[in-house]
Amino acid sequence: MMDFAKLVVTGADARNFLHGQLTADMDHLDYLYDHPENSGLGGLCNVKGRLEAVFWIQKIENGFDLYLPKCISESIATLLKRFVFRSKVTIEVMDANDEFVTIVPQDFNIPWIIEATQGKYVPQMVSLDVLKGVHPRKGCYIGQEIVTRLRDLGKNKKRLGKISLGKNGNINIGDTIHTDNDVVAGEIVLVQENEALAVLVLAELHQTLKLSDNIELLNVWKDDNE
Repeated sequence: MMDFAKLVVTGADARNFLHGQLTADMDHLDYLYDHPENSGLGGLCNVKGRLEAVFWIQKIENGFDLYLPKCISESIATLLKRFVFRSKVTIEVMDANDEFVTIVPQDFNIPWIIEATQGKYVPQMVSLDVLKGVHPRKGCYIGQEIVTRLRDLGKNKKRLGKISLGKNGNINIGDTIHTDNDVVAGEIVLVQENEALAVLVLAELHQTLKLSDNIELLNVWKDDNE
């Protein structure tokens, strides 16, 4: 299991500040599955609409806790601080491993972003919208125009899936999934024991998928019409 930290964002302007930065509606945090109240998923995009971080967001007194992989916590805190300007907001980085398992859902469903995947995927590619980490009617946030344009086009070519690795050997983030015809069908974004999350090409899901050996497709988070 990777290490986790949290960004503690507090102050009189914490809600408005985060509402203008993240894909989530800070008044209506949500998640596809049952979860604690006043909490849910959200993402931080760059100006190209690509994810720099995915957070589990918990409402606290006078602000919010944003849980994320520790490996990117300092850089994301630095990035957010650039946009504070005169807002009454304080951002602190704290270790969160001890409380992570009690606060954040432990199902292997959340497409955490780490250094290797920062700036690679729009939210739809990792199904953050299906997981309810992108509010569909929310106004401006960083990268919002691109995210909304892709949503309105309604032609998502890639989605997040969970696979069983079976007899495959040493699998790493970034490894490519192929079909039997050697067509690229996706890539690994997270690994946990004998399972992995992957960004998958929807058009290739009817084919047999493989890494070094065949893999089993356990779930794909997509809309019903995709």
